[in-house]
Amino acid sequence: MEYIQDEAFERRGYPRIDLETQVIIKPVDNDSIIFGWIQDISNGGFKVRIDIPLNLKAVFHEGDRVIFITDKDFFGLKGRGEIRWTSMEGNDAGIKFGVLGNYGGESLKDFLKMCL
Repeated sequence: MEYIQDEAFERRGYPRIDLETQVIIKPVDNDSIIFGWIQDISNGGFKVRIDIPLNLKAVFHEGDRVIFITDKDFFGLKGRGEIRWTSMEGNDAGIKFGVLGNYGGESLKDFLKMCL
């Protein structure tokens, strides 16, 4: 049997791990603060879902730079990234990692090793 790799996986370049942890996101260019939930994560970034009825396209635009932080008790991720996409109907967005703090980068690496 021939194995055909998923095109979406190829485009991402990193395997995604399902995750459900709270994250705070702040756009660099304005004073908005948004609370959401990381839905999945990889070495390259994460998918976030906002539970409140908010049109993400009103706050986030592709290419916007953001600051994010998670709860240190569980995962401890803090850094900067870039909005890569926002959903048309839902309250989902994709964030590509830019700069992760030393602790956040090590925490992510350890978590992904444990899950893969």
